[in-house]
Amino acid sequence: MASAKLLRRQAAGAALLAKRTHDEESRHRCEQLERMLLYLAELEEQVDGVTNPSAAKTESAPPN
Repeated sequence: MASAKLLRRQAAGAALLAKRTHDEESRHRCEQLERMLLYLAELEEQVDGVTNPSAAKTESAPPN
């Protein structure tokens, strides 16, 4: 699976395209692609944290 870093770079590219386009439909699609790529990057980071606990962020335990 793609790394979170790569997905974030792709999201930045989609955001740049959204700013540069003059077509409203294309802008909407680029913005939607940016949001999806950022979401996937977050998921990838969560998966990396589960498979590599030493890389996981320190979080407080959920309340019982």
